[in-house]
Amino acid sequence: MSAARREGVSAWLFMLPGLIPLVAFLYWPLGQAFGLSFFQWNLLGDPKFVGTLQYERLIASETFHQSLMVTLVYTVGVSVTAYALSLGTAVMLNKAIAGVKAVRTVSLLPAIIPMVVAGVIWKFIYEPTGGPLNQMLAVFGIDGPAWLQDPALALPSVMLVSVWKDFGIYMLVLLGGLQQIPREIEEAASIDGASATQTFWRVKFPMLGAVNLFVLVLLIFNSFKVFDQVWVMTEGGPGNATLTIITFLYTRMQIDIGFAAAGTAVLFLLVLIPLTLQLIARRKVTA
Repeated sequence: MSAARREGVSAWLFMLPGLIPLVAFLYWPLGQAFGLSFFQWNLLGDPKFVGTLQYERLIASETFHQSLMVTLVYTVGVSVTAYALSLGTAVMLNKAIAGVKAVRTVSLLPAIIPMVVAGVIWKFIYEPTGGPLNQMLAVFGIDGPAWLQDPALALPSVMLVSVWKDFGIYMLVLLGGLQQIPREIEEAASIDGASATQTFWRVKFPMLGAVNLFVLVLLIFNSFKVFDQVWVMTEGGPGNATLTIITFLYTRMQIDIGFAAAGTAVLFLLVLIPLTLQLIARRKVTA
């Protein structure tokens, strides 16, 4: 056996401990889901092969279209808001000011709480009668709305919880990127007469290219698969106002798992798009 072949075999042996669970718990279930999408099955009788009928039903489903629109609105809203808040907080914490460690700790505390627990807490906060939020508004003479019962407010209310819960993680990633920028570059820009704002947008921000891509793709990916907080707080209501794709497929799983599998395959392709764009953009950034 040649030296190159031995190195290749050794590399695969070293990767096997990571590849085995990856195949067993990710690729194999994905393959099974894709296979089930060509069958009609309610988990009771035998699966019935229906070809592409499940995909045709999915495309014709108005509820699926609505869940897709809700997911897109949620993804854009949460991604933009969480990124802006994370970047702003990271810029603030990158400066030598008093209380930086305390702010960093407080920002990361919500990330420690499980999403289901966070959903339960915020569902209580949003209670229209005895909830702390409306009670606080009542002190100022404001009649608080039914946050989770109003179709116009339910989705923004859930989005707020998602931003509050995870923005600290993205902030920490962006802060790490900012701290990797050499101080000499900032000092050189200052000597050239650039203000702090100009230094950030024209010098620092472009140098965060790879970190920005990572954070944005992570935000989009996590937003597309949102489920826990929606199910705990609203179960997709009121009137499908918060019905995301995962929530819709979960409600259809026990009726026809083949239909849910077809939706999962479509969701996988949708999530694959930003990941592919990230790879293309990353090559351009690092080129």
